[in-house]
Amino acid sequence: MAYFHEAALIDSTDDMQFKIYSSTHPKGFIIAKPKYIPSELLNLAGLKKRFLFSRCMYRFNLFNDKKIVGKNLEELRKKFPECVYECRKHKNWFLGVPEKKVKKFYDTRKGLQELLKVPVEDLDSYLKAVRKMIDILAEAGIKSKDLGISHSTLLGNYTPGKSDIDILIFGMGNGWKAVKHLEKCKDPSLSWKSKEGWAKYYKDRVVSKVYTEKEYVANMVRKKDDGFIDGNVFSLFCIENGNESWYDWEEEHEPLATVKIKAKVKNAYYSIVRPGYYGLENSKVLEGYKDVPIKRIVTWARPFSLQAKENEEIEACGLLEKVKAEDGEFYQVVIGYFDTYTTGRGEKEYLKACID
Repeated sequence: MAYFHEAALIDSTDDMQFKIYSSTHPKGFIIAKPKYIPSELLNLAGLKKRFLFSRCMYRFNLFNDKKIVGKNLEELRKKFPECVYECRKHKNWFLGVPEKKVKKFYDTRKGLQELLKVPVEDLDSYLKAVRKMIDILAEAGIKSKDLGISHSTLLGNYTPGKSDIDILIFGMGNGWKAVKHLEKCKDPSLSWKSKEGWAKYYKDRVVSKVYTEKEYVANMVRKKDDGFIDGNVFSLFCIENGNESWYDWEEEHEPLATVKIKAKVKNAYYSIVRPGYYGLENSKVLEGYKDVPIKRIVTWARPFSLQAKENEEIEACGLLEKVKAEDGEFYQVVIGYFDTYTTGRGEKEYLKACID
């Protein structure tokens, strides 16, 4: 049976392509975001079309005007209601596809092994950069069998110099090996966005109403899961092996309020995956609810991965939940549920380390 892991691709029986957003899923349903949708299936607004897989396809996008996103999600719900999972235990909804409607799973590890069979001299500049990235990760002690490629890199519909190189790393230990190696790696093929580059990105995109430019730059410049390899953007996705999965879909969630908090990070080990979490101590609710002890911050959005380190003070805004688990009840704050793409809470949510 396929392991439906984070950052892999699946095709549905309706010929929609989905990008998986988690390595754990509720029974019978795969948490995923639509990526490409045949244009004849839905009437969607504000989306670009591409010629892929011999068809005219919408490039689905949740990072858009909230009204447009809401309209498109409503169209998806109307025509394909099975793609929206109304979770009774979360009292919230998730996008994805029923497991019974999976037509094809794209094997990310097998794809990389096929790429490695091609002589380097036969590769174009983009795929040579992919090979170079694999070599750099090998220097960190990660075997090629624990790596994969996904998205346009795997499907071969990339544009050299524009498309991201998406590398999947299997195993939490391997993920941290990669990040720690890249933090000190001096390979001339590698480069990172500078403080000036992040400042320009902040100004051009107006990325946040809660970060100052200085805070944003300080938080982003030290992260080493996205960068450039021979001028091509690369992104690393860490995937839990089956015995490392932490998310429990049987826990009962009670949404309470949108809150702003401060806390100290006690454990950041699972901040490298999606969904991930930061274990907290010394938490304090600053706004939105009475002060309750918060056990962790759960992150469903990749920009919040690796956002804080252990023993750092953090500030965050998200959805406060009371969780009922097998070993008792506790409070957590969640950032990046699917509903934030259409609600005002999405504009309020953030997570930042309190650093200069």
